[in-house]
Amino acid sequence: MTASSVAIYKSIGLHAIVAAVLLISVSFSPTPSLHLAANAPVIEATFIDAQAIADTKREQAQAEAQAKANEDARKREQQQAAEKKRQQAAAAKRAKEKRQAQEAEVKRQKELERLAAQKAQERKERERKAKAEAEQKRKDAAEKAEMERIMQEQLAQEQAAQQQRRRAQVLTEVERYTALIQQTIKRNLYYDDSFKGKVCRLNIKLATTGFVTSIRILGGHDALCRAAESAVRRAEELPVSDAADVYEQLKDINLKVEL
Repeated sequence: MTASSVAIYKSIGLHAIVAAVLLISVSFSPTPSLHLAANAPVIEATFIDAQAIADTKREQAQAEAQAKANEDARKREQQQAAEKKRQQAAAAKRAKEKRQAQEAEVKRQKELERLAAQKAQERKERERKAKAEAEQKRKDAAEKAEMERIMQEQLAQEQAAQQQRRRAQVLTEVERYTALIQQTIKRNLYYDDSFKGKVCRLNIKLATTGFVTSIRILGGHDALCRAAESAVRRAEELPVSDAADVYEQLKDINLKVEL
């Protein structure tokens, strides 16, 4: 029960007592016509009752004022308590938000560090792979170059061997065709005993068909040279190889005619 309720109940009780006293005073007081001398005490009682009512009202007012003051104080205390609680809640909220912000910042920094470390690791891995690939390419290029060099050497050796074999074959063929040309000239030569032991050197130019395009006496026994030149002209065509490299050695040939 609050202080204001107690004051109200006290006021109601006091009013009830005053009313009962007045009712008793009115019921037992003599009539005015019979007891004129009693008027003075009645007036005094009435004054006392008014004073009591005034006191009661004053006390009631004081009680109500006190109750109101108490209620206001209680409300202020409640408001202050609520405000303190609100401030504490706000401070707790700010502290929580600050803590959460700090935790979020720590987490963000850790994530940034993790990402930086990851990127650094990825960069190192890319550099390692690039270096390894470059080294492998260098090795592959070196191996390829070495293989090509070996193959070129082998090819060059084989070509040289082939060329040497071909040169030997060409020389052999040139010697063979030179001998055939000499035999042809001798078959067409009008023999004379004076040619025995004599030598004549000729330069003969041939077409690819063996057709004689030019005859030139380089020196030797005059009679034999004239007879050899005539023998070449009678033959018109001399043996010649179809192989181009052999023909190159025969198309402008110097040879000896000796008996």
